[in-house]
Amino acid sequence: MQRTIPNFLVGGPPKCASTSLNFYLKQHPEIFMSPVKQTKFFSLDYDQGIDFYLQTYFAGVGNEKMVGEATPTYFLLPFVIDRIKKFNPDMKIIFCLRNPVERAFSGWSMRMNNGTEDLPFRQAMEENMKQRQTLTLMGEEGAKQWFADQKRGNRQDDSGYRTYIQGSMYAYNLKNYYAQFPPSQIKVIFLDSLKKDLHGTLKGVFSFLGVDDSYTIQNTEEKNTYKKSKLKFLDPILGKNKKLSKLLSKLMPKSFKKKILDTMYVEGSKNNITPEDRKFAYEVFKDEITELEKLLGVDLSHWKMPVNA
Repeated sequence: MQRTIPNFLVGGPPKCASTSLNFYLKQHPEIFMSPVKQTKFFSLDYDQGIDFYLQTYFAGVGNEKMVGEATPTYFLLPFVIDRIKKFNPDMKIIFCLRNPVERAFSGWSMRMNNGTEDLPFRQAMEENMKQRQTLTLMGEEGAKQWFADQKRGNRQDDSGYRTYIQGSMYAYNLKNYYAQFPPSQIKVIFLDSLKKDLHGTLKGVFSFLGVDDSYTIQNTEEKNTYKKSKLKFLDPILGKNKKLSKLLSKLMPKSFKKKILDTMYVEGSKNNITPEDRKFAYEVFKDEITELEKLLGVDLSHWKMPVNA
């Protein structure tokens, strides 16, 4: 019987090591990862059809046992779940979770640095709360709303949808996936585990995927170096994953492309969340943490704050 490819996804959430996971997984000889990370097919390009998806991202597949791609936003977009299920009901899906407060703050920091967020963290979270009262990401209506937001042309002047909260609603989002896929097809790992025991955690992932779990990756370098934009006004146009940037990337020599990126971005130190903002965000997510403990049967006390903190 002919297999359906891709047969697994790294589904996010954003800012939870999907770049690193993609890098690690593609080193396994029995795994093929799409050369383009974040295809966003099931969220943004679904109407272009399956042939487009396969020809664009998986034309190079050989005899690999498992074929996958990594799009972090799949985790927080309920409307993609039906699409994934329809495409491949046997799809295996990997999620990597981190402290939800840190994840939300990291997402805010990224947008602040690339010029698509202009509010302080707490205000941005509060605006996110207001948006969630009217924004639905369910069904085809949710798909239309998301498409319109992501394709709008004024990303520098209009912050659009904020998903700091949605991306950290782990229990809620996982329940949406469990409603469509059996637990045996979903693998949840934690960023803490990936950092403390990389090879042990990957062994569990390889076992889940049904490939040789005795294989040890050779290159463990950190792939997602923190970059800070020096020219924020150009990032909504020429930032990575922008269409113009991809077009120019194909046309220009690699050495020239590197000079442009070195001009636009510089390695920088990460922003630090204040104790007040951490406490505020924790209050938003604390019930979700408790619910996730129940759902997965894990102890997440290291994510929790003291009552009087």
